[in-house]
Amino acid sequence: MKNLKRLFSLLMVLIILTVFCTSNICTFAADIWWFEEGDFSYYVSNGKAFISYMVSKSKVLNIPDTVTHNDVTYPVAGVDFLDDYEGMGSSGYAKDIEILNAGKNTEKIWFNLDLQYSFALKIINVPTGSKLKWIDLNNYCPNLESINFASDSVLKRIYIWSCPKLKKLTLPKTLKYCKIGSDTPNLKVKIAKDNKYLKVKGNQILSKDGKNLIDLVGNKSKVTVYKTVKVVSDSFNKYIKKLTLGKNVTKLKRLSFSSYKNLKIILKNKKKAPKIHDNAFDYANNIQFYVQNKKVAKDLKKKLKGSGIKKAKILIGKKVVYQNING
Repeated sequence: MKNLKRLFSLLMVLIILTVFCTSNICTFAADIWWFEEGDFSYYVSNGKAFISYMVSKSKVLNIPDTVTHNDVTYPVAGVDFLDDYEGMGSSGYAKDIEILNAGKNTEKIWFNLDLQYSFALKIINVPTGSKLKWIDLNNYCPNLESINFASDSVLKRIYIWSCPKLKKLTLPKTLKYCKIGSDTPNLKVKIAKDNKYLKVKGNQILSKDGKNLIDLVGNKSKVTVYKTVKVVSDSFNKYIKKLTLGKNVTKLKRLSFSSYKNLKIILKNKKKAPKIHDNAFDYANNIQFYVQNKKVAKDLKKKLKGSGIKKAKILIGKKVVYQNING
C-alpha cells in the first residue's frame, strides 16, 4: 500500500511538471511560457514578456512597451534571441534586423546566437525613459555602427564580443559592468564623469579608484597597464601582443588572460609574482613571461598551476628559465 501511495505521488509530480502545448501557447513550470502575438513569439517569466522569435522579416525592430494575450497585458521587458531557448528552436528572422529601438519597458537586449544571426544589425537606439539595464551582444556583429543612449540611461551592464565597425561609445553614469574590448579595434570609449564605478584612461577601462583593470579596448599591440592597477580582470583583446604589468599588480582574477595566444607578459615586480586565480589563463597558449629575477620566476611557475594555461615559458631577459609550463 505504501509503495502504491509513493507511485501515485510521483505520478502527480510528473503531471504537474509536464509541458502542455497548444497551437499558440506552451506552458512550463516555474511561470515560463510562450505565446505568439503579431510579429513576435514571446516567453513570459515573472509577469514580464520577452521577444524570443521574429515572425516577420522587418529590418526595424521596435520593441513594444506592452503586449496583450488572452486579455492579460504584460510589459515587454526586452529581446532574448537564443539559438534554441528551452527547445523552442531558432529565433526566426532576427538575423534581418538592421535597427533596434528599445521601448520604455525594455530591460534587456540579448543576442546570443549563431554567428550569422547579427550580420545585419547596424544601430541600437535607447530612448529617453527606457528602463534598459543590460545589453549582451555575445556574437559577431560585423556591421554594428552605433549604440545610442539617451542622457537619462540607466544601463548597468554591457557585453560586446566582436563589432569591428563600432567607433564610438558613450556610456552612462549608472554602468557597473563593461566588457567591450575583445574585438572592437576602432572603438573609442567615453564614460560619464559622474559614474561612481568606472572610468577610462587611454585604451583602458578601470574601476573608479584605478585599482582594477576591467577591460582593454582598441587595437594597440603593446600596452602598459596603468600604474595604479593592482587587480586585473577579464581583459582579452585579440590585438595585444605585449602587455606590461607594473610592480603594483598583485592579483590576476579568473579568466583575466583567457584565450590569449602568443602573448608576451612583462612582470615588473622584483619580489614575487602576482596571485593567480584558478582559470586565469584558461585556453591561453604560447605565453611568454619576462620576469626580473629567479625568485620571481620560481614563484610564478608555482602559481601557474591550476591557471588553465596550455603552454608557457618564463624568461629573465633572453634566457629561458622554465619552459613547457602548463596549468
